[in-house]
This record gives sequence, structure tokens and C-alpha cells, in this order.
Amino acid sequence: MKYLTMIAMSLVIMSCSNNSNKENNESDESHVQHEESTPTTNIASFKDVDATVAIQLNQLVQHYIHLKNAMVASNSADAKAGAKGMLDAITTIDTLKLTVEQKSVFNAQIGKIMEDAKHIVDNKDIQHQRGHLNPLSKSIYSLIKSFGSETTLYYEFCPMANNNNGGYWISETEEVKNPYFGDEMLNCGEVKETIN
Repeated sequence: MKYLTMIAMSLVIMSCSNNSNKENNESDESHVQHEESTPTTNIASFKDVDATVAIQLNQLVQHYIHLKNAMVASNSADAKAGAKGMLDAITTIDTLKLTVEQKSVFNAQIGKIMEDAKHIVDNKDIQHQRGHLNPLSKSIYSLIKSFGSETTLYYEFCPMANNNNGGYWISETEEVKNPYFGDEMLNCGEVKETIN
């Protein structure tokens, strides 16, 4: 039985490695098509973000990191707490200090963030919670790209997440720790972008 478990884990690790290599070896055209599906295109970037708003947005990101780390640990209760922290942090953001353009960009993402965070809060099943991580991560990524970050962050990707459709997340460390699979495939994935 132990031998079969070791074989199964070896196959999973090799599969992750093969998918990662396959993605790296894709043609430039398919790579561009894949990247176009990410929120990296046409994101406004603001240099004049109010200092108070910047701190409040950083608190939102820290709660997201809490949620992501809970998913790495496959801890649904802690993921729920991180999502609840995100929802609470959103209520503290002083949108009156945003310019018209900043408010427009903020509003375009915040509704999506609230919807995904609420689903995570309302659910105890870690797999269901993980199903909301990819859209949540893309929205948080867009906010970070627009409003900046106090620390260096890493936009990471696993090609096997979401039934091999792939999934993104934001990490505070460059070392890949996969929130979609936890211990099953902890290091499956790659850094797509360093956000300074």
C-alpha cells in the first residue's frame, strides 16, 4: 500500500513538472494568447495615490495573503477568516480620497473581490473556496497594479489548477507554495511576474 502511494505521488509530481515544461515550450503565439487571458493588459497605473488609501489597500492585500496561505495549508476555517478580513478591510477604504479615474478603476474590481470573498466566507469546503481563488487573485492583482504595493509581491501560476485550466495567485514569497493543491503538489507552479 505504501509502495502504491509513493508511485501515485511520483506520477503527480512528474505530471506537474511535465505540464510546467510543456507550458514553457509552447510557441510564442500560444503563450501570447494565454497571457491575453490574464488581467495584465490595459491596467491603469496611478502615481498619486493618497497615502491613507495606500495603507488601507495594503491591509486588504495582507488579508488576501492570509487567505492564500490558509489555502496552501488546506485550512478552510482560516481561509474563511482571511476572506472575512478582506470584506472588513474594504469597508475601511476611504474612497472619497480617490480621484474620479481611481474610483472608476477601484469600483471595477472591488465588486468582484467582494463577491468571491463572500463565497469563501459562506463556504466551509476548501475545494469550493479554492474555486474562487483565481478570479479573486486576478482582481487583487489589478488593484495592486493600479494602486501599487508597499512590498514586493509575486504573481504565480499553476497550469494544473481548476481542472487544468490554470490558476493564478499572489504571493509574498518567490518560493512557489501552491494554494490550489496544498501538500498534494505544494511546489507546482511558477512565478509569472514580480510586482515591485
